[in-house]
Amino acid sequence: MLRAPNKALLVKLFYMNQESATITLHKFRVQKNLKSGKGPLTPAGLLKLVKRFEETGKLEDRARAGRPCLKEARAPCIAVGMEAIASEAASGTSSASEAARQLGLPPSSVRNILRRILQLYPYELQSCHELLPADTAQREAFAKWAFCKMEQDPTWVFNILWTDEAHFSLHGDVNNYNCRIWVTSNPLEYTQKPLHSPKVTAWCGFTGSFIIGPFFFETQCPVNGWISETVNAQRYLTLLWETAVPCLIQRGQISNVTLMQDRATSHTANSVKPFLIQTFGEDRIVSRRCRYPWPPRTPDLTPADFWLWGYLKSRVYLSGPSSLSELKDTIRREASSIHPDMFHSADAGFVTRLECLLPVVVVWCTKVVKVFCSLFIHCFFDLRTSAPPTG
Repeated sequence: MLRAPNKALLVKLFYMNQESATITLHKFRVQKNLKSGKGPLTPAGLLKLVKRFEETGKLEDRARAGRPCLKEARAPCIAVGMEAIASEAASGTSSASEAARQLGLPPSSVRNILRRILQLYPYELQSCHELLPADTAQREAFAKWAFCKMEQDPTWVFNILWTDEAHFSLHGDVNNYNCRIWVTSNPLEYTQKPLHSPKVTAWCGFTGSFIIGPFFFETQCPVNGWISETVNAQRYLTLLWETAVPCLIQRGQISNVTLMQDRATSHTANSVKPFLIQTFGEDRIVSRRCRYPWPPRTPDLTPADFWLWGYLKSRVYLSGPSSLSELKDTIRREASSIHPDMFHSADAGFVTRLECLLPVVVVWCTKVVKVFCSLFIHCFFDLRTSAPPTG
């Protein structure tokens, strides 16, 4: 269907070329880079267009006779029906199928009118973590404190040891939005998932340059081998005492990192807190019930929840591990293969998300801090890569 500008150009070319329909169409195709002999009109069609323009002074088609289109008449009723359904739902959602049932119309016609006449499109409702009224002030206070720390020490954010646990089930979870099979016909494939899949609980800690772990909460049974355990205060303390802290000492980082842990009960128990203070000092702990508390309900801030676990699971389940031992080996292999640049980017993303918690009036100063941190880190990596080899 020709648009009005193209119709106007055809009429103009028609009068400029001695009212020759053939020459007009040829020059129009040249200007529009169309193939020779391909549209937009036949010579007879062009003559009808010119005749209609001379008779009416308009380029639009004449109103067609016959039965009127029902889509235009039905559109207001459908719009009212959709609004009524949305007002009855607590979430404000509406259903085209329900509107079709109430109005006695085919569902395909309702969807066609919604899209083409009313210009309405279905959007998936997004869910996010619930925040309580008091959380906003705590998140803002934490963001201000964090940017003050970065202003004092540009490397501070890259020396935070982000720690967290996550469950890895043996059969994994299929993300239906990212899982697509490209074939010529529908393969009718299904993925079977057991009701209770065996799983392991992994703990990791990482900074802007390295990762320790994953370590697993498990115990050895003489009959069934290694069995996964739930995380409690004693098991968490044992993992820190016997595994995590020795790894930091071996790397020579125990006096450099700032430990960050979420507000899980096992992390903040009375038996765990003295060990953390003795190992890291009160100034290098970000946790509930400590001098610098981690704000509640903030999985959007920590890079472990925001990036690490999702990335690891997307890599681990590619190979389809068939046993828990194979699953653990795959988790270890994928975690050890993460490039340090990805840890650095995860910390930089944390700073970007932290900006969203601040009032607009103070965001400009945080950008100065970010630029200073970026310049410092780039210089640090440039010096490290250009240094002559030792030994």
